Amino acid sequence: MTTTDVVKTDAAASERGLTRRTARRLAWAERAVYGAAGTWAVVGPQMDVPWWAHGASLATGALTGVVLWSRSDTDDWTRRIASSLRSLPVLGWTAAYTGGLLAPVFDYPNGWPMLGAAAWTAVMIPMTPWTRSKGLKRAVDNLPVLAGEPEVVDAEPVSFADHMRALWSQSKATGDTTLEGIRQYDPSEPDFEAIVLAPAGHTVPRTLDGHAIAGVFDVPVDAVQTAAVDGYGPGRLAIQVAPRLAETRRAREAAEAQRAREAAEAEAEDPGAALERIWAEHVNCTGGAAPGVDLIAYAIGEDQIRLRIAAPRGKTLRVNHEALCSALGIDDISRLVMEGAGPREAVVYIYRANPLLHVRSPTVEDLTMDDRGRISIGVAHDGTVARIQLFNFDTGRAQHGITAGTTGAGKSGLMRILGAAQRISGVISWMADVQGGMSMPEMEGRIDWMAKGPGETMQQLRALHAVKEYREAHSRGRGDFDFHGEWCLIQWTGDEINRLLSSLDKEVRSEAAWMIGDLQKTGQKVGIGVDLAVQSLHLKELGDNHEIREKGKEGHVFLLRTASSSTQGMGLDGIAPIGAHVSPIPERIYEGAGAKELFEGTAATEGVPTPGMGWLITEGKAILFRTFVLKKVNGLYPQLEELMDGRPMPTLTPEEARAAGAAYAHRGTAAAGKSTGGPSRPFRGGVDMNALNGEPERGADLPEADEAKKKQEAEELPEAPSPMAAAKAKAPTIRERILAALQGHPEGLALKEIRTAVGCGTEGGPATRSVNNEVSTLANEGGLVALGKGVYRLP
Repeated sequence: MTTTDVVKTDAAASERGLTRRTARRLAWAERAVYGAAGTWAVVGPQMDVPWWAHGASLATGALTGVVLWSRSDTDDWTRRIASSLRSLPVLGWTAAYTGGLLAPVFDYPNGWPMLGAAAWTAVMIPMTPWTRSKGLKRAVDNLPVLAGEPEVVDAEPVSFADHMRALWSQSKATGDTTLEGIRQYDPSEPDFEAIVLAPAGHTVPRTLDGHAIAGVFDVPVDAVQTAAVDGYGPGRLAIQVAPRLAETRRAREAAEAQRAREAAEAEAEDPGAALERIWAEHVNCTGGAAPGVDLIAYAIGEDQIRLRIAAPRGKTLRVNHEALCSALGIDDISRLVMEGAGPREAVVYIYRANPLLHVRSPTVEDLTMDDRGRISIGVAHDGTVARIQLFNFDTGRAQHGITAGTTGAGKSGLMRILGAAQRISGVISWMADVQGGMSMPEMEGRIDWMAKGPGETMQQLRALHAVKEYREAHSRGRGDFDFHGEWCLIQWTGDEINRLLSSLDKEVRSEAAWMIGDLQKTGQKVGIGVDLAVQSLHLKELGDNHEIREKGKEGHVFLLRTASSSTQGMGLDGIAPIGAHVSPIPERIYEGAGAKELFEGTAATEGVPTPGMGWLITEGKAILFRTFVLKKVNGLYPQLEELMDGRPMPTLTPEEARAAGAAYAHRGTAAAGKSTGGPSRPFRGGVDMNALNGEPERGADLPEADEAKKKQEAEELPEAPSPMAAAKAKAPTIRERILAALQGHPEGLALKEIRTAVGCGTEGGPATRSVNNEVSTLANEGGLVALGKGVYRLP
């Protein structure tokens, strides 16, 4: 039983508050009962009723006497008085009734029992002892007070409760309060609970706290507990004084502390035990970071911890990255990486420090294509190299890609790595910097064609589309690309391509979007891959052409630091590996900048920037990586020069060059001599990886006559045509379509049939109103003969 329960049980009923109105109603009800009972006590014994009715009356009195006797055996005088008041009416009534029954037996006048019953009624009605026992004397104004406050008599305590009350009354700290409802837990122990009761209309003093109560009973402060009494005001205070329980509690806490120290020592010797405990207490528990997710296996190294985790069978693994970091005590969330391995399992990597803060520079071996068409572009978080495919030898197709990242995320650095790898691997590299060459000026002269600005980018796209059509026309129906054949693999990279695809010039925007989309759809079979570098993947930034985004994700996707979660979501949509957990990339990583360091004022203020760090989604996997680092010295990239300069420059065949037109022939003329090896000889035919790393062939040995002849031929070449303009030039007019539709129909066609025949309602077809207007014009000019309402034929 709690302290509150004891308080409510031992608190006298006479002290329970009732309203004045309720008290008066109860008193009048009691008086009515006494009047009825007194009347029955006068007439009942004289009536001819069954014997058991008289027996019940006598038995009621006898039972009341027994109950009163049992309740009188207590030290609580308040309880004795209440019980006596409640028993008095029943015992008096039974006596009067018994006197009436005995009148015939003892042959005394019947008037005496009647007088006794009347006297009982006269006393009980004004006295209302039952109401007084309920503590209603304060609510009933006309009831007299039965007794005053008892005098405190100094006497030797005779019980534990008396001793506690004596200590309480002798202390000056307790004031006018009294100690009631004392309940000792065990007769052999000094622990008890009681209620501190303030005088009527007063509150328990605020100074009577645990410290003061401990002084009253001379016990430790932690042995005293206080609490408010539910259902009562500040005039009562429940207390518990339990020195033995406090000793037990202190011993238990000491034992727990000792066990904790022993466990900590054991965990220091066995880190796996500590890991299992943390996982059970903070992750796989109710309210934990990942309830139901089991820790299957783990490997603890010096700088890395690997965890294999799994959801229950029939469930998919869903773990909040930040919640897991919180559960494992990791402040820097970039130190935890999670890689999915199916719908219910994953591997969690925990690093002492972010593993991608410092990344090495690339080597020639990194950037050389292997036998699977792959190149290395950076380092994964686990120390392995991150690879992408430039060419898929299984399908015989070039690969597309798309890179999304905000300003400063490292897109241009990634493009430099790709350009260097393409030249080293014998791939024709065409790049377009729509920003005017500001992103990658050092690539000019080091790749086959570096286009700068929107105008030159459009020329480059038209030339590339013309080369694609040339290859389609001369591929002899082959459905894949021969990597070692006559033509070289071409990789076109558009940096900041959003600027072109969201151009204010509608014709430029539409043509660029159409050419890029067409190259993505049909270029792979003829060895043309498309890489796009964008800041946003929203359709508005991609010329409202969703195919550009979807086709660009077929090969590899680089998700660097983005400015919005929607860009990340659109980049993962449809290609996210099962169970992938892609976390955002921070702008800077601050080592030693946790809450403790911030509070102490020692946190690092200069974070490490994260350009080139991101997620690579390729071949069904999502890998956290960072691109190789090319150090910039005095505005130049000496490592880039070392990797690229002097190596053979892959380029188009003469037939392809003629198809590409004058823009290709005049490409980079102002920067042709910047390479340390001089102007490179055009690269032809198949690719021999060993030969690519040999001595560069120099174009300076060509005769001056040949150079002059080529220059003259270049000047005579036309520009590559715009495919959209050519398509529009070939497309028949609405009039031509109408006249062609009526050929072979001498009986004529209805206007509705004409509209269907010319393609109204189809993609690229004319508008209905335009067809109606043209038919009317032809009829007015005599070009058509109207046969009836809405029916026309040729004249």
